[in-house]
Amino acid sequence: MREENIRNEENPFYSQVEKRVIYGLLLPAVRLGFMFKVPIKEMGDLLQMAYYHETKRQGLKMREAGDLLDVSMRKVALLSKQLKVNFLELESQHSLPRRIEFMLWANPLSASRLIQAMDEKAQDEILDALELLITKGRVREIKGATVTYEVCSSEARLVDSTWLARLDGLDNVMEVIANTVYGRFFLGEPRAFARTLSLRMRQSGVEQLKLFYKKSFYPLLHQLEEEAKKDEEAVMMDVSLIWAPYSYITNIIKQNGE
Repeated sequence: MREENIRNEENPFYSQVEKRVIYGLLLPAVRLGFMFKVPIKEMGDLLQMAYYHETKRQGLKMREAGDLLDVSMRKVALLSKQLKVNFLELESQHSLPRRIEFMLWANPLSASRLIQAMDEKAQDEILDALELLITKGRVREIKGATVTYEVCSSEARLVDSTWLARLDGLDNVMEVIANTVYGRFFLGEPRAFARTLSLRMRQSGVEQLKLFYKKSFYPLLHQLEEEAKKDEEAVMMDVSLIWAPYSYITNIIKQNGE
């Protein structure tokens, strides 16, 4: 199935699939909203802000964003202010450093090249994030005619236990899910893979899963990355490993209702 076939006006089935897929992707947010008793209006406000945030990520101007969201410029200005206060400051502290480190995995880059590659970000934000990475020992300078920067270890897993970093990790996981869903539902992309297994497991089994990731799965990914470095046809892949108790939130909601 090719992308150009999806929005064929003579075949409205695909528009129904699109709506159903989006509806399915909203389920995690709605389930947590229900659990935390978030009013529907606030849920709608968050959805609107997230939609506006995506227009900024895609480089749309405020007027274009207003047309797409079908809201006034006054509303767009309000969304812009709310987004900056509530989310963008956190993004600059955590998402941006991670993005820079990710870019430096492949090849060392100068500050000017980083700024050029991320032209949607302010120069001082990029330099501050770069300085933060250096301070944390994750990136180092390479002296030369032009100063460049490289990651200190290609094995860094970008693990951080702070809740802000976990929010950034959540954004990354949800992006992987969106890419996987789009590839599987709408493009027939063979490299988009998803499997869900439900099984009984003791606590010791959960610990074995963690050990499997640390001792076997991650080393395999590192090996595959090393083998792909000199292959011009190699592509970047996102891989997420997720597990949790079955119907975890649903069961908690039931327990709280008793």
